[in-house]
Amino acid sequence: MSYLREIYNSIDEQSANKEADEWINNALKVIEPTREEIVKSSKMYLAVKKILNDRKANAITINCLGLFAKNALPAYPCLSFSKLNDEGMTGVCEADLDSTMTQLIMSYLAGKPGFVADPVIDTAKNVVIHAHCVSATKMDGSSGKSAPYIIRSHTEDNKGASLQVFMRVGQEVTVAKLINLETMLISTGKIISNPESDRGCRTKIEVKVDNARKILDNWTGALHRVIFYGDYVEEVINLGKLLGFQVVKEG
Repeated sequence: MSYLREIYNSIDEQSANKEADEWINNALKVIEPTREEIVKSSKMYLAVKKILNDRKANAITINCLGLFAKNALPAYPCLSFSKLNDEGMTGVCEADLDSTMTQLIMSYLAGKPGFVADPVIDTAKNVVIHAHCVSATKMDGSSGKSAPYIIRSHTEDNKGASLQVFMRVGQEVTVAKLINLETMLISTGKIISNPESDRGCRTKIEVKVDNARKILDNWTGALHRVIFYGDYVEEVINLGKLLGFQVVKEG
């Protein structure tokens, strides 16, 4: 992280302010973060992008929560990952390698970014609410339109800057998670709302599923799931046959 901080400190203020202006001008509104926080997040994006370009890499994941809490990160990378995903690259939070691999595989397969999220299963309504403070705005792919968003703070500590993205209601989605390079957990559903609540992370989608009880009772593979616009179950099954991983339908 000292290398990331070194690159972060080398980013000039003019470039960071220009990047911040773009975020602010395209937002529906800004609620908690100050301009200073958005500029810091913009510097983080420019630093991460430079590291990826220098290393000829297209994916990154960072232990953001732990490192920020220890003051090892000068800013949360939430906006960084949002924009990388909009640009067709891969940015994943919490050093989650399984979700990073899931997003890379599905992005190559579908040409779309993923939304790495924490699921909350509501068996009474037969829905799963997926929530996180990092989301792409271009869930249709880098050439698609940006969804509307609000600039918010990070939920856990009310610090930094992140996005509350409003995804397309009625959109079919594929929910996936590759576990230990051996098993791809997969399910489908339809977005029925973008819940408004201060509970949970900033971006939230309510997804109607076939069998929420089955998903809950058979839950495995740790917390995160990765959501993609479109139904790619058959494609993933075929890819599993080619690459040698098992595909397990969750619900």
